[in-house]
Amino acid sequence: MQDVTVNLYDCKHCSGTGTCSNGTNNSSCERCAKLNEIPIWRRRNQFGLICGSCGGIGKAEPLTERMNKRAAPILAIMLVIALLIIISLAALFENKYFTELLAFSSAIIGSICGYYFSSLKTGKA
Repeated sequence: MQDVTVNLYDCKHCSGTGTCSNGTNNSSCERCAKLNEIPIWRRRNQFGLICGSCGGIGKAEPLTERMNKRAAPILAIMLVIALLIIISLAALFENKYFTELLAFSSAIIGSICGYYFSSLKTGKA
């Protein structure tokens, strides 16, 4: 697979401290109280709760970077599943183009599996 690097930036919600203080009188905000599973009647005036945006580490990864890193594997999984469904339906209904569909699909599925599992052979795990 590819070498994935993580670009972490200071969390804008907690200013890099890891503790939320965006509520009234420097208390934690209601969103962070909800993420910390505080009951509704106790969510106001909580101090020192872990920031819900960064998980308390003070650094966060932007949403666009997370989406860019996950888009290709998700599309590959969806393509493999769709091709397997098409092959299964063609076999089930005895389609006359089954052999062509099988040859086309097996090449694509083989390429995707080869790409994602080739790192096991080189020892890069």
